[in-house]
Amino acid sequence: MNQEQIRIRIVETKEGAQVFWDQLQAYFDRDIFLPGEEQGRERCGSEEYRRNLEALRTRQRDPLYFLYFEQGNRTLGLAMAVIYPSENGKCFILEFCVYPQFRGGGIGSACAWALMDWARQRGAVYFQLNAAREDRRRFWERLGFLPDGTDQWGEPLMRTDPEGGPARLPESQVSI
Repeated sequence: MNQEQIRIRIVETKEGAQVFWDQLQAYFDRDIFLPGEEQGRERCGSEEYRRNLEALRTRQRDPLYFLYFEQGNRTLGLAMAVIYPSENGKCFILEFCVYPQFRGGGIGSACAWALMDWARQRGAVYFQLNAAREDRRRFWERLGFLPDGTDQWGEPLMRTDPEGGPARLPESQVSI
């Protein structure tokens, strides 16, 4: 892969949101819910869940962003994030996915840094996310995230330090 910069593209149309939703469901089916985990799969695939996400995406204050990671003419993955100026600049990353064919070689880290840079440009000061699986915790720990208790459903949370936050990874350590 060449060293071309990763861009963040915001989904802004209803049609774009439909395509994003399809990609999100494929991600849930492929990467999130193991065989037999029907309860979570049913909730995340429900019409109510979809309506809730769309309401968050289209609200005026603190909207949920449906995002794609792009490099050249390729889409590398997707993310969902909300920036909360009212919570001292917290950016909550709801979902983060690099498509399987682009995993390895630092692309996931480069996408995460691109997401955090994009959010900082919009007022984010620190980042928080759920990381229930060990592999996901290790990934975010490498980027400077620390354990941050659990959410209301008992899922582990991680966050960056609002004071220092993760430093930008030197470009020489990112192989794209």
